Amino acid sequence: MRVTDRLVFENATRNTARAREAAQQAQQAASTGVRVEHPGDDPAAAGLIDAHRMSSARFTAISSAAGAASDEIAAADSALDGVSTALSRARELAVQLANSTYSADQRQNGADEVDGLLKQIVSSLGARVGSRYIFGGTEDDAPPFQYDPATGNATYVGAHDAREVEIAPGVTQQANVRADVAVAGYGGGTDVLATLQTLRTALRSNDVSAVQATLDGLQAGIEQVATARAQAGVSMNAFDAAKSAARVASDEDEVSAGKLGDIDLADAAIQLQATQTALQASYAATAQSFRLSILDYLK
Repeated sequence: MRVTDRLVFENATRNTARAREAAQQAQQAASTGVRVEHPGDDPAAAGLIDAHRMSSARFTAISSAAGAASDEIAAADSALDGVSTALSRARELAVQLANSTYSADQRQNGADEVDGLLKQIVSSLGARVGSRYIFGGTEDDAPPFQYDPATGNATYVGAHDAREVEIAPGVTQQANVRADVAVAGYGGGTDVLATLQTLRTALRSNDVSAVQATLDGLQAGIEQVATARAQAGVSMNAFDAAKSAARVASDEDEVSAGKLGDIDLADAAIQLQATQTALQASYAATAQSFRLSILDYLK
């Protein structure tokens, strides 16, 4: 056999092997629906797929955190509704019992009711979501308000700060209601708890002037709680919108990753047919080469 024949056979063998490999890859892609299984299949696409999947995971985390924050804000608003109702009742009592026609015994009964309202408010502000106390700022592992049975006084013992939750990459939103501001008067507002304690003392002392003096503080407290609830509503809307937007962004990243890594079934079918045709052609060409070489040899 001449050297040129050997080269022809080796070249045909290489071409057939390449055609067979291409046909096998096309068949695997068509059967699995996956175009990029390993980075080597398409390094550029593999890098983009990883980037989209990382982005999708981050948006999923943002959506989850925003949803949890929205739930906590909703729980806080519900608790503040109870606080607002209790304060309104306390002010009604103050207005009523500031009237000189009421007796000392009636004011004593009013003092007992105010004490009950104070305890009710402290209980409402001990609201939890899961294991977290939602009104304590970043100190969320213990009740933020404490009631001392010995003195009948209630105080705020939580943190004076705001919790932040990411609502978009690099963008945060306050995720807690500042009960230290809305109820305890931190930062120059009205201490609602201290005002209730003053009202209770004035009623027990049958001091009409002192009872009247609490009216402005009680009204200020009611307005502070209303402001906190309005802010809670704004935060809740922001978290709900962020949850939806992050979910959409996560889905879009997953779709983009899928488009890069998966195949188009129509294109895959065409590619499979093309590679199989090429393989058959390679087989035919190789067989023809063998026949021609044998004829040449026989001549």
